[in-house]
Amino acid sequence: MRVRAYGKINLTLDVVGRRADGYHLLDTVMQSVSIWDELELQRRSEPGLRLECNWESLPLDSMNTVFRAAKFFLEDQKLQSEGLYIYIHKYLPSRSGMGGGSADAAAALRGLNELFGTQLSTEKLMALGARVGADVPFCVRGGAARCTGVGADVSPVPAMPDCWLVVCKPPMGMSTPRAYALLDQYPLSSTQATPRMLDALAAGNLRRVAKGLANRFDETVRMGPVRSLKRAMVEAGALGAMMTGSGSSVYGIFETEQGARAAISQLEGRGRIFLARPCEGI
Repeated sequence: MRVRAYGKINLTLDVVGRRADGYHLLDTVMQSVSIWDELELQRRSEPGLRLECNWESLPLDSMNTVFRAAKFFLEDQKLQSEGLYIYIHKYLPSRSGMGGGSADAAAALRGLNELFGTQLSTEKLMALGARVGADVPFCVRGGAARCTGVGADVSPVPAMPDCWLVVCKPPMGMSTPRAYALLDQYPLSSTQATPRMLDALAAGNLRRVAKGLANRFDETVRMGPVRSLKRAMVEAGALGAMMTGSGSSVYGIFETEQGARAAISQLEGRGRIFLARPCEGI
């Protein structure tokens, strides 16, 4: 069987606190988008988990989010003696802020639930996903959600109004640990954007959504190519543009497909470019 692993963008990302153990407390609005990896899952007669991927650079052991998600699932359901083969077809760029690893782990959990007929609830799958990473619970549910705490507390919210998205991943990337290290050199978010974004989504007002885009990492990491991309998106007609996650992908919001495609032609040469739309969750 095949399962899609949809990427995400952050419409807002406030950093509102830090726990004693060093973990940061977030208040963010995420939205699934129609850019995805795909996982192929098969049961096999030989016991154990076998993982393969079309990217040679991706680890295939416990460093891989899919490996860990599958391991937690099999252990939780006492299926360790089963044989399992998973092939990861990677398409989402790495170090992009689009949640590729989290999306893959979430897709593995959803797929295994169907493959083994275990009928686990979405909430149970999200709890297993939280053991893999903070963004995995959101990716299990998908759609649009406010995520708080370390990011694993997920509350569904109204989806983005119908629109088109242009996403560009510049050649340079940013590791999440490095982004947080840079963030720690600055104060916490002083003006919190998430409540205003929730109002804009509830009103179904695309222009208010675009105007309310915000990301504390964009303010602290300060990557030149990201700032240049944001300007180029707006100059190409985007209602608003913002970096997603800890970077380095930038997305622009467009009212029409024609406008989005015209912008893509103006952004050629700046990196990997995707045309996408917001996606619903489960």
